[in-house]
Amino acid sequence: MKKLIIIEWKKISGHRFFWIGTGLYLFCMILLITKFGSLKVTGNQNEAVAAFKTFGEAGFYKLPYIWHNITYIGAFFKYIPAFIIIFFFASEFQNKTMRQNIIDGLSIGQYYSSKILGILFFTFLSILVIVFTGFIAASTHNPQAGIADYFKGMDYLLAFGMELLFFFCLCVFANVLFRKSAITIVIIVVYLVIESITSLIIGKPYSDYLPSRPSSLLITQPFTRMFQVENFLGLESVERVPLRFLLLSLLYTTAFAFGGYFFLKKRDVT
Repeated sequence: MKKLIIIEWKKISGHRFFWIGTGLYLFCMILLITKFGSLKVTGNQNEAVAAFKTFGEAGFYKLPYIWHNITYIGAFFKYIPAFIIIFFFASEFQNKTMRQNIIDGLSIGQYYSSKILGILFFTFLSILVIVFTGFIAASTHNPQAGIADYFKGMDYLLAFGMELLFFFCLCVFANVLFRKSAITIVIIVVYLVIESITSLIIGKPYSDYLPSRPSSLLITQPFTRMFQVENFLGLESVERVPLRFLLLSLLYTTAFAFGGYFFLKKRDVT
């Protein structure tokens, strides 16, 4: 394990794109989470919405709902680390780095494990940023809260990590099949669009079992609950992570992770 981590770190740490991309990712997440509460609320169609001037006043940083709110916002930035993962994995195919690693003694399983370690790195880094930023924001806006209040609703951190893991494994799986970063990104975008259209056609509950659907339903939008307009808009903001979608996301994540290894093993890399 240590050997794989060292090898993978040497590959990416010397590349400027890694530091720029990772820095941009962390900066965007921290900036939006800390500043989102100061954004002005628009729209006066409903008295509940009109009563608040900013998202902060509406309770964006209120415990225990803060974990739901910031993980929902943070998940929008998952495409940045996903692009980094695709870029570096695809470049190894093009530059024959993988081939050299196999010649130097790594098995295909060890090589693929190093890519999974990269996925885990970005996932845990993202969770740490959410936890760090969340605790600071919560302590600032909830001065009377007790220690136990901070840990309520933290199941959304698990949901956040699972959403990222699924998407990163999907990217690696597509990368194994298509090998070029541009093609992989286009294929993933096209697939997500097709799946969205398919979900509209087949409707619930069947659409909930499409591959990317469960992970996208782990963290639902929190704003109808925040502004108390569920009945007005006909939308529902779930306050707990659905166990069914969590298990389905884990199932699909495992399938894509092992599927990537299966197809990589079938390819001629030497």
